[in-house]
Amino acid sequence: MSDLLAAPGTRKLLHAISLAIGFLHHRQLPHGEFATYASPDQGMGDESYFDSSPFATSLILHSIGLVSDPRVEEMTAKALDFLETEMEGPGLWRYWASRNERHNVLPPDLDDTCCISFILKRNQRPVPLNRAILLANRNNEGVFHTWLIPTSTSLSQSSDSVDGAVLGYAVDPESLLLVALSGMADDIDCVVNANALLYLGEDEDTTAVVDYLVDIVLNGKEDGCSAFYPDRLSFYYMLSRAYCNGVVSLERVRVPVTDRVIRMQDDDGSFGSELLTALAVCTLLNFNMPTPAIPEAVKHILRTQKEDGSWPRTPMFLGPAPYYGSEELTTAFCIEALAKRHTSVGSSG
Repeated sequence: MSDLLAAPGTRKLLHAISLAIGFLHHRQLPHGEFATYASPDQGMGDESYFDSSPFATSLILHSIGLVSDPRVEEMTAKALDFLETEMEGPGLWRYWASRNERHNVLPPDLDDTCCISFILKRNQRPVPLNRAILLANRNNEGVFHTWLIPTSTSLSQSSDSVDGAVLGYAVDPESLLLVALSGMADDIDCVVNANALLYLGEDEDTTAVVDYLVDIVLNGKEDGCSAFYPDRLSFYYMLSRAYCNGVVSLERVRVPVTDRVIRMQDDDGSFGSELLTALAVCTLLNFNMPTPAIPEAVKHILRTQKEDGSWPRTPMFLGPAPYYGSEELTTAFCIEALAKRHTSVGSSG
């Protein structure tokens, strides 16, 4: 490997990964969930509180799935059981878990459903045939709505296997009213669509989604394309993981995305927080873009790891709180970045 792309030694990477896996193993809740915290403060300080949700657990399982370790196997089995217990009806999920008092406030949504369905399928767990109900949730242009609620568009697109009763089965009257009054019924989100593409794959049913996502990047419309993910690095990361899981048409955005990511790097090697730094590294590696930005970012991740193996709690997504994140989620993304870097170094000899 050239000096330009020199990286921390593989032994150091493996030690940091093992320490981080130990942290997650210790912090996983008895029922299999990895914690999510909500906070009114972006710094996620003393006012943060536990807010049970299956979503972060699905992201964490994706990130640690690269690591061969008995502890990962144990955590994965428990977490998959948890995700399965949270499923509703024909393979749908909502953001707040069944043990959360807010469970019924929001209807099932595409983001949770697709991320969880993908991780269950990848781990050979059965997933109900939910493809038809998801495809019925597109607008007239073929792009996905966020909320899985019956609309005039979804009902007009429904097939014999997806009728109005199925579309509305899990939508409580109060959650439907909330979505209607808030104007969220027609919400379209770039990150949510990227995650739908990850699960459903690239075919004639999702061509419009690919075009929608490519248009956002090529025309510089990333800012404001998501109401739930405040930093464009989250969008880039989700695009990159869809790409490296077979959505080859996203090759069209590979160069502009990676160029923009590289320009976001700070002098200390970071991309802001440890969470964002990990997302940047994963994005560059998923898009197979060799650059000296990667080893510098990896060095920053290694420098900032805590003694217990974790990295700091940082908000990744937004909601009513409005900030959501956890040490577990940040740590999982850092594990993914280090594991992908270790793989790339090893493959380079």
